[in-house]
Amino acid sequence: SFGVVTIKTYKFSSKIVAVPFELLQDSSIDMESFIRSRLVTRLGRITNTKFTTGTGTGEPNGIVTAAASGKVGTTGQTTTVIFDDLVDLVHSVDPAYRALGGCKFMMNDASLKIIRKLKDSQGRPIFLPGYDGLAGAMPDTLLGYPVVINQDVATMAANAKSILFGDFTYYKIRDAMDIQMFRFDDSAYIKLGQIGFLAWMRSGGNFVDVGGGVKYYANSAT
Repeated sequence: SFGVVTIKTYKFSSKIVAVPFELLQDSSIDMESFIRSRLVTRLGRITNTKFTTGTGTGEPNGIVTAAASGKVGTTGQTTTVIFDDLVDLVHSVDPAYRALGGCKFMMNDASLKIIRKLKDSQGRPIFLPGYDGLAGAMPDTLLGYPVVINQDVATMAANAKSILFGDFTYYKIRDAMDIQMFRFDDSAYIKLGQIGFLAWMRSGGNFVDVGGGVKYYANSAT
């Protein structure tokens, strides 16, 4: 089926950073370039958070919010996950998506730590760490699929949507304005012996697929 998905854009601010004259003048490194790179990092962190868990109301619709349920953990799995539930999560995504070759797992690093300790019925780890082979570098894989670490995905807890699986190319990000840097040399800062720095951007994101291309695993409530 076809429809219209709106990707609204929102303003994101790095917040103002005030820097003393002395730091800009006396430092042996280019402090202004360093500060600007830190402001870009700030914007990257807030947009990643909103593209992951944004509510869609007054902010981007995050992929966790937009994804459908693929598997709810069995009773007792409030802070863990079992092998069978991971298999069920993979198979909750239509094989047509899996056949495209773009499916991945996404989770918090703390969740990956738990999964790395899981073994199948033969005592073999289900997580295969990446390595540099003769044919080139191989990524970490879980049940044959790459793993993406996203610290904005919830850690495992009761009812937490802690693992995502699917083809994330269906989540679209729209940058309506490139990052704009501003330097403030006006009296509000000068009288305090400071220079102000600020960065703005406009961006939005939304999940544009209606076929369930990304599903989540939710830990058990009890």
